[in-house]
Amino acid sequence: MDEVATQDSSPGPEAIPSDKYKLAYDAAVHAMSQQDTTLTNLRNRTTSLITIAALIGSFSSFFGLGTKDKPLPVWFAVVVICFIVVILLGAIYVLWPKSDWSFGPDPSQILGSEYDDYNLTWALAQGMANHIVVNEKVIRYRGRVYSACVVLLGAEAAFVVAASLATR
Repeated sequence: MDEVATQDSSPGPEAIPSDKYKLAYDAAVHAMSQQDTTLTNLRNRTTSLITIAALIGSFSSFFGLGTKDKPLPVWFAVVVICFIVVILLGAIYVLWPKSDWSFGPDPSQILGSEYDDYNLTWALAQGMANHIVVNEKVIRYRGRVYSACVVLLGAEAAFVVAASLATR
């Protein structure tokens, strides 16, 4: 009976150290994974943008905007080529690899570290948190460049349609 009484009056389970560093580490890894996915999706859409811009340019000359009797004016070809070049330059910027990207911890640094687990987890989480901020700025800027290229693609398409209607 005394044994049961002492068990019931105990303060509870032994105190376990906080897992906040591990939670921060896991959250940072997840955020960096999402950033990597976002950048990959942006780059995939950008390659499509290049293809569409080139197709609009080639179809505009191939499907009746210029004929033997009524050839396309030189300025039209120059404007379409300028659209394609500017879109291509923006797309190259979005697609261009960045040398200091970081989308996760470096396993060799983890293995070579002399920190104990708590300090190592904290240092990794802190480092990834810093890279998340830097990555986010670059991804947002590349996203704005992509959006500008989409607007230019729309302008190119509108220009080609307007020119085709004007030449009819």
